[in-house]
Amino acid sequence: MNSKKTSLTLGMATALTLGIAIMLASPLSATTNMGGGMMVSPSPSSPYSSPQQSGGIPNQSGIMDPGLYASGTIASLQNDKDGKPAWVVSGLWRGSLTNLTSGAAMLSSSSANNTTNKTNLPTATFNAVFNMVMLDGSAMHRHQISNFTLTGMAMPNKTTTVYNGTATITIKEGPVNGMPITVRTVKDNVIGNWVDSEKTMNHFGNTPIYGTITQEVLIRK
Repeated sequence: MNSKKTSLTLGMATALTLGIAIMLASPLSATTNMGGGMMVSPSPSSPYSSPQQSGGIPNQSGIMDPGLYASGTIASLQNDKDGKPAWVVSGLWRGSLTNLTSGAAMLSSSSANNTTNKTNLPTATFNAVFNMVMLDGSAMHRHQISNFTLTGMAMPNKTTTVYNGTATITIKEGPVNGMPITVRTVKDNVIGNWVDSEKTMNHFGNTPIYGTITQEVLIRK
């Protein structure tokens, strides 16, 4: 009888330990799309995962259209109005390029400094949510970038792609629509976001908001 109790106790302890280990080892949840690719999205407990939560990035759902999908983190240090490092920035971003026509293909096969015209542009999305806090730990607040509209693409060199457009960005005074923004990717590893300094009262300093590209999936027909 004692041996049965000991076995049962050990079994329950083992199951509990495994359950905790799985929870700790799974901060991200993977969702598989019908195109055979896999996008990684924040877990339900993440402050960035819920479409209903203020400032959250909406999750991709359903069958994804053919195109390029990417996501990653934001980790940057922004200057103050005097050009000195003052703000730590961290968050998440997600973007996509669909309806890839000959205009988009032209960028990858042509020489540097080539730019697509507006009639050949793919359909693009770019969403980001990030926190800003001063180096002394004060003034924590959040920004969101959404409603991105692509107006131009270019490749200044073989490793860099530039996406110009407009977006909505939230600031203290409220959302600013039609904000000029430039998204630059380098070697499919680094991303930099330039926002109009005048319309944001130079809130993000004189440097891009940098991040990393951690997931990139090409969905084919």
